[in-house]
Amino acid sequence: MGILWESYGTSAQDSRFMWQRIFNFLPSLNTYDILSPDLKLRRRVTQGLQTRPALSLLDWQAAYGAPNHIDIAIAEFAFTQLPKYSGLDMAQLLPSDRLEEDLCWTGVCWYDWYLTLCDDIQLQFGVELNPYLEDLEVETLGELLQYLSQQITHTA
Repeated sequence: MGILWESYGTSAQDSRFMWQRIFNFLPSLNTYDILSPDLKLRRRVTQGLQTRPALSLLDWQAAYGAPNHIDIAIAEFAFTQLPKYSGLDMAQLLPSDRLEEDLCWTGVCWYDWYLTLCDDIQLQFGVELNPYLEDLEVETLGELLQYLSQQITHTA
């Protein structure tokens, strides 16, 4: 605490600024908890997926991606990025998995996962999704990946 005081000096204005930062920090802890993934739920979903074989990207693409019109670039993107949002291993997910009912997507992901997804799509593929993705109504993982494939191939 002494270090905090020393860095702000001794004026009353500096002291008020330091206290404002502390009081702003405390509610952010609660907000962080609200916006964070539910780790117990994530663990439960992950345990349920353990009975499935973990496929390589190429095996997953051959078995599920190509038959469902999911571009290999999107499958590769999903293999690297979706685990960052959800903590779920893409190698064990199926296109038929329902995002909410089966994977509890809203609970296992960070609250703003779709914004990060849009940013990542923009960075990797140069496609702007922000105006569309938030309102997108998809039920399954396959539908989400098909949508992304369509967006990538239609704008490329």
